[in-house]
Formats: sequence, structure tokens, C-alpha cells
Amino acid sequence: MATYTKPACTPQSFDELINRLKGDEIERRRAIEIIQAGGAMAFGEEYFALTDKQRDQLAAATSDPAADFRWRALLSQGLVEGKPVRIVPTTTRIGVSIDVTVDSDGSVSVSVSCEL
Repeated sequence: MATYTKPACTPQSFDELINRLKGDEIERRRAIEIIQAGGAMAFGEEYFALTDKQRDQLAAATSDPAADFRWRALLSQGLVEGKPVRIVPTTTRIGVSIDVTVDSDGSVSVSVSCEL
């Protein structure tokens, strides 16, 4: 019996899954059932090895019943109609500035600023 290791959820592995589902009617229907019954989190956990951060992000994105409904509808509609479904990565930039000043008397002052 072969073992299957779930891939990490990346934009590339997600695209590969969507393309595979487009070509496999039985698995595509199964995926739609998973989404409709369990939502985006169940879908993600079924097909990917999610990180804790990804789980937290999915939980936050679907915590509101209206948002959960939108996620279920968009994912299942995309799979039913063959519409593009993608993960678009986002990045957070954090700027940190640390200024250290040593006065002539030997006293040290540190100023730290952080910008998101």
C-alpha cells in the first residue's frame, strides 16, 4: 500500500491541486462536498499539510458566518464552473530603525521605531 504525503500549501501546490481536480470529476465532486460540509479549513486540511499560521489565517478569515459562507460559495463555485481559483501570496513589510547614541559622558540612549 502506497503512502501519500500531503504537500505544503503554496500557490504552486494549490494551482496543481485545482488543475488535478479539473481533470478528475470524482475527486472534484468530493472536494466540493468537503467544502460545502466543512468549509475552507476542512478543504485545506484534506489536501495540504497546513502550517499553524495557515490554520490561524483560515480560522480568522472564516470566523464570521457571512465570511465562511462566502469562502464556501467562492471555492465550490470555482470548482463547479471551472473558474480560476488561486492563492495570492501577501507579504508584510516591517521596517525597524534602531538608533544608539553614546554621549560624551558615556551615557547611552537607544531609540527604536517600527513601521508596518
